[in-house]
Amino acid sequence: MASTAYRHQYTLVMSVLWIIGVFSFVIGTLNVVVFAAYELAAFNYISLVAAALIGVYHQRHRQLRRSSWLVCLAITFNVMMFMHLVTGNSYSVLWVTVIPPIVFFLLGRKVGAWYTAIVFGYTIGFMAYQLPRAQPLTMGLGSLLNIIEVFTAHWFLFRHYEKSRADAYDELERLSNTDRLTGLANRLSLDATLSQFTRSDNDNFDEAAIVLADIDHFKTINDRFGHLQGDRVLQQIAQLLRLQVREADFVGRWGGEEFMLILPNTSTTEAFAICEQLREQIAELKLFPNERTTMSFGVASLQPNQAPEQAVAAADQALYEAKHQGRNRTIVNF
Repeated sequence: MASTAYRHQYTLVMSVLWIIGVFSFVIGTLNVVVFAAYELAAFNYISLVAAALIGVYHQRHRQLRRSSWLVCLAITFNVMMFMHLVTGNSYSVLWVTVIPPIVFFLLGRKVGAWYTAIVFGYTIGFMAYQLPRAQPLTMGLGSLLNIIEVFTAHWFLFRHYEKSRADAYDELERLSNTDRLTGLANRLSLDATLSQFTRSDNDNFDEAAIVLADIDHFKTINDRFGHLQGDRVLQQIAQLLRLQVREADFVGRWGGEEFMLILPNTSTTEAFAICEQLREQIAELKLFPNERTTMSFGVASLQPNQAPEQAVAAADQALYEAKHQGRNRTIVNF
């Protein structure tokens, strides 16, 4: 999650710099061509150059915290200078509303709250100072363009925030359903899949098979080679299972050195053949010099309207029988 948050913040910094650059160029050009406001245009083009320089610094040095502060200060400077240059007219104060979502996201809740309070306090003071000198509100072309530009900036910002929120939710959901060591589905995810398959209204399959597989003598592997090597064995076997099962199949870590496979639209006879192929491939893995790692498989049928615990118990009984008969074999519980 930390890397995801970093990626979102890094992307926002670049997005804001692009917005500053594009808006500065477009507004500067409008100030030259439409309004002949050369002082404002010069300020806009300076902002464009500043955004480009911050972008280069951000790309080269990857100092995210420092870049975040530079972006927040650049946005604030742009808004405040523009508000001063037009003396608060043309609805320029609307631009202040762009600042809070940026600083809260980049600087965090506490610093963002203080930063926003200072900006809002200054803005209120400035507008109060300008009030006796203010002209009656008019809706000219400049006012309309300011409103359009602010709305456009908000659209880009909230679109980015919504994407970040959706990505973060997807990442949380993925992590909650993934075994951290092997990258396979975890027990929570497997339980949900089993419940889905055994629902009475599930018309997506006629029959399915459930498989419990256990690494033989795994405790001995840990004792002889250490737990780090034991973890490596789990990862290697998990990778083989993930690569060799069919696209429609489900594979996950049931717990410890035990794995589960859920094979839709598969008879127990077909599941037996699949497990035998997996068993032979695992036995051929060269995980330790002069040592062979083997696995035992227990197969049972999985039916709609069947209690998930009943299907798991049947597969577990078959796995127990495979262990009892000498390991490194597949047993089907008919």
